[in-house]
Amino acid sequence: MKRNITDLLVLSAIVLVLVAHFASGWLAASADGPWLTSGLPAMIVILLCCIPLYFIHQWILPGASIVTALFYAFLAPANPVSFCFSPFHGVALLSAVTLYCYLCFTALRPALKYAAGMWLGFGIAVQVLPSLLWLAPILLLSSLGKAPDKGKYCFTALLGLLLPPVAWIAIRYLGKEAAPISDYLPDYWSEMTTLHLPSTNLPFATLSRLSFTAVLTITAILCILPRLSRYSIVQYRAVVRLLLLTLCLSVYAFLFLHYPVWPAGLLVMLPVAPLLSVFMLDAIPRRISRYWLIVLLLLLAVERVSFFVNL
Repeated sequence: MKRNITDLLVLSAIVLVLVAHFASGWLAASADGPWLTSGLPAMIVILLCCIPLYFIHQWILPGASIVTALFYAFLAPANPVSFCFSPFHGVALLSAVTLYCYLCFTALRPALKYAAGMWLGFGIAVQVLPSLLWLAPILLLSSLGKAPDKGKYCFTALLGLLLPPVAWIAIRYLGKEAAPISDYLPDYWSEMTTLHLPSTNLPFATLSRLSFTAVLTITAILCILPRLSRYSIVQYRAVVRLLLLTLCLSVYAFLFLHYPVWPAGLLVMLPVAPLLSVFMLDAIPRRISRYWLIVLLLLLAVERVSFFVNL
């Protein structure tokens, strides 16, 4: 009975802290902004992104699955821009679905339905953010080996990438806004090749939080790598692909997502959150993980305060 009460109190405290984190983030983003049309949809999308991460950990990875969702809910929207709804939020949600289908296909069962969901979700996301197409070869090469029928899988991937732009052109045609395909290609290529390097003019609190998160992620990777042989085959496959996506998405975000103008954390934290959860709950003793968590939460709190007070 006492344990149930303790668990309820801990859960209530987490919910209250999360609400304060979201509310302060929205206020820091735009105190006078439209709540119903910007702040609330952005928060809903962030929470929706936690759902695929929860089931990824629940079905594939060791440890408590709720911790993965909490890592994402706290770290992904650390940048207040995350609470201003934009098409990028749609990209993040589609990427979360893509990640779920990708790991299910490569680690659990190479079913065609997972391949279709992965490439269709990715194809729609690419329509919104064309530079994301650079990650297509990584997804293809890292998943092709698991496909029982390579030809059928490649056809599914190609169909998933081509169907969204064809549907968009057809919709514009029906709306009498048709234009030759040649008119789309230059703009598409321009968005794919234009670099948006991150700004170095960031507050000290933000730099501290980013640096600590990077150190924490690198430490997690270094601690997880020697333990790979202890995991089951399913866990091994999933963790290896999460490591790969963490590296690729970090490089991609650095080159193409202009931080802090774009909330890059919504995308980068998708593979990082499960790794941090595995690191905290399975790779190191609980006593040590508490120190990491305390420092991380303090940095997040200080950064939030810094948006309202000149620190």
